[in-house]
Amino acid sequence: MSTRIVSGVIGAVFALTILIFNQNCLWLINIVTSIISILAIKEIFSVIGISKLYIVTIPTLIFVPILPLAGFSIIWELVWYLYTLIMFSSLMLYKSLKMKDICTVYTMSVVISFSLFKIVDLRNFGQEYGSFYVFLALTIAWMSDTGAYFSGKYFGKKKLCPEISPKKTIEGFIGGIIVCLICVSLIAATFNNFVFPEKQQINYFLVLILGFIGSLISSLGDLCFSTIKRRCGVKDFGNLMPGHGGILDRFDSVIFVVPYVYVFLKFIPIIF
Repeated sequence: MSTRIVSGVIGAVFALTILIFNQNCLWLINIVTSIISILAIKEIFSVIGISKLYIVTIPTLIFVPILPLAGFSIIWELVWYLYTLIMFSSLMLYKSLKMKDICTVYTMSVVISFSLFKIVDLRNFGQEYGSFYVFLALTIAWMSDTGAYFSGKYFGKKKLCPEISPKKTIEGFIGGIIVCLICVSLIAATFNNFVFPEKQQINYFLVLILGFIGSLISSLGDLCFSTIKRRCGVKDFGNLMPGHGGILDRFDSVIFVVPYVYVFLKFIPIIF
């Protein structure tokens, strides 16, 4: 557990540092998100056993960082079109390729790059509050997971989905929601009183609604990626973060939560 805590603290400090320096270096989040996208898709290559299938891996590694870097531009549209042609033409040119591998990689590359790009989109949409919105989204995903882990470890008795993730419990699921709600409230209050240039009118009830639904979505994302790991016969996507696993083990719920937070805030503002 100590290894997991140390890795989690280092990761949190790293994320907070990026968000703080993002104010003076707007491209920092773009670059970091692109690197995370590359590392995540490489873990997919590994778990499905195609790391050396270069006709698939090389075009994919070129494609996934473009969206976080360039956004929805003509560059991304061109790269996406060429990537699609290469991926599906390879089925015709290389009979040894399995259709399920091509479809899996293509789907995951689009999902990972699009979802993580929403971190950049959320930053841009929020303008002067962009770092706050991004930090709020990451908090919902990671604190739900952290709260679920510790609540399940100390209080867990009833299994949540034993056929998918044997260690997850109902008590942990509820604990994750409670911890998430506490953390988003504290973060909103902290930013409002100590970070924002001047105090804003934050609707804390809407912040709690955002956090509650986001925590449910975070658990869904975690379970979906646990299903993928179980189908692939692996415990973790990688070992980049000791005690946590790989990049996807930390960003599985983020992939589901960030687009949700973006859509929520587009339609329901929490700052007036």
